[in-house]
Amino acid sequence: MRFKGLDLNLLVALDALITHRNLTAAAHNINLSQPAMSAAVARLRDYFSDNLFVMRGREFVPTARAMELAGPVREALSHIQLSIISRDEFQPSKSKRRFRICLSGFMTLVYVKKVMKRVACEAPAVSFELFFPDDEPGELLRRGDVDFLILPEPLLSDTHPKRAFLKRSSCA
Repeated sequence: MRFKGLDLNLLVALDALITHRNLTAAAHNINLSQPAMSAAVARLRDYFSDNLFVMRGREFVPTARAMELAGPVREALSHIQLSIISRDEFQPSKSKRRFRICLSGFMTLVYVKKVMKRVACEAPAVSFELFFPDDEPGELLRRGDVDFLILPEPLLSDTHPKRAFLKRSSCA
């Protein structure tokens, strides 16, 4: 399917390449053969009139143009996932989802006990996998490796939506 001359499937390939920075891993991630992924790269390069990636050893290094596209492509794919593919409204009491959260030691000490108590009350089958931030926690979120970042305001990036914690009454 083409949208204004762009095969929209190529956006999935571009996102995988930016995330994995390896042709074989990106192809595997989106269930393409390596030759099909190579063809997708060629079509992306042709459409955007840019190399998009250069080889450095075995790694595909994104060009400046590829990095400009990374955020909008990830946002578009996430929007499709959340608004079109995931039709069911989240129901905490019925969910068995495992959330992957990156949070600072400070936030762990201050909030996790309260959050876990509330989640146990409102969403008893929900679980969490917690990570401490590395040098680029925003990159974990961009790649989809974590679902949330819970960090003090100065450590948050302006490239992702953010909200302050709201105080609510506790479960009975």
